[in-house]
Amino acid sequence: MKRLFRIDYLPRVEGEVGITAEIQDGEVTVRAAVFEAPRFFESFLKGRHYSDVADFTARICGICPVAYQMSAVHAVERIFGVEVEEQVRQLRRLLYCGEWIESHSLHIYLLQGPDFYGTENAWSKKEYLPIAKKGLSFKKLGNRILTIIGGRPIHPVSVKVGGFSKLPEKKVLRSVLPDLQKAYEESLGEIGRAARLSFGENRMDVECVSLRAPWEYPMNYGNVASNKGVDTSMSGFLDVVRESQVWHSTALHSEMRKGGLWSPYLVGPISRVNLNDEKLPAEIRARMKECGISLPITNIRMGIVARSIELSYAFHEATRIIREYEAPPMSCADFKPRAGEAVWITEAPRGMLVHRYELDDSGYVKNCTLIPPTSQNLGQMERELRDFIRSHLDKPVDFLRKESEKIVRSYDPCISCSVHLVVPEETKTEKPPHGVR
Repeated sequence: MKRLFRIDYLPRVEGEVGITAEIQDGEVTVRAAVFEAPRFFESFLKGRHYSDVADFTARICGICPVAYQMSAVHAVERIFGVEVEEQVRQLRRLLYCGEWIESHSLHIYLLQGPDFYGTENAWSKKEYLPIAKKGLSFKKLGNRILTIIGGRPIHPVSVKVGGFSKLPEKKVLRSVLPDLQKAYEESLGEIGRAARLSFGENRMDVECVSLRAPWEYPMNYGNVASNKGVDTSMSGFLDVVRESQVWHSTALHSEMRKGGLWSPYLVGPISRVNLNDEKLPAEIRARMKECGISLPITNIRMGIVARSIELSYAFHEATRIIREYEAPPMSCADFKPRAGEAVWITEAPRGMLVHRYELDDSGYVKNCTLIPPTSQNLGQMERELRDFIRSHLDKPVDFLRKESEKIVRSYDPCISCSVHLVVPEETKTEKPPHGVR
């Protein structure tokens, strides 16, 4: 007996993706078909001056432009040997907090959240409206931070190699503190609300991968680590990861090499919380314990819990940075362009964002590689869908279709970021290398 279901267009995700699942004789074939046109990010960066890179990459994504800017400027700064002032480092971290706040709020309250309340969207059920409004108030606060530091909430313009083009006024930053403190206190309660949701029994055995630094919860710095023994530098990560083009998608799939085998892995909030929970403030860890949140998180639908934890952390960290902020002596460090190659990884809301640049001696881009978090998660997403359907073969197709949508939304995919390149035809695989068709 053969069963087939399709989801031509998945709602409440950024970008365009569909799902096709075929069930025959107990075997399950799943394809997450990303059908957006390729955007050729690496191609439009080649030949550009290093001073263009931050602004160009920021326009790749309207939800996480800061992540693209941070990975880019850090990589170029490594090539040029630039060391920024500690105040600049903290200000960049604050900008990243603003992005985490607005992005996590969008996903928790407007994209994934409705799945737990039996509503098609955030506005179709009266009982859900107060929750949606809470999310919008949080998102507005994140956008406010981005505007103060970056000049505007979408595609900020102040970030540059060596620092910033303009520094915010201290009094303007401090004007946000009352709202940040209130939001932080409310967010502790929201961790409990998320923890009380029903997630079902969907345990996954996956390699969780994130940055890990000994001194802070990861955003801009650290080595790449996993729950299965990986511990490597940022540049070393490219030695154990590969991207390949699958025939059913305009997005690339990423895999990691372990013991001669290639397999999918998971990046994002679940991985970060699992690998870095000891770097969270004591009050947040106490709140997690009160709410019965035990680590590691092994259910992808609990991504909403991990994001709620990180949302609270971003409020807490933003408050700390603003209270301690003193303007650096200069907004931008002095440096001279030089040839070289470097890799830098930062933690976008959805997971690790990898940038590699090769520059000539005048600072023009000769080659580059961008690996967004969604393309890193696509292989694991397909495996998760396959395993879920295989364990629920007795269920009707409508149930499988709706639950498959929920699984995909749990990853918070940014589909438009994932379609950055189409590789030559001869490198395409007839099926994803991890065997999920």
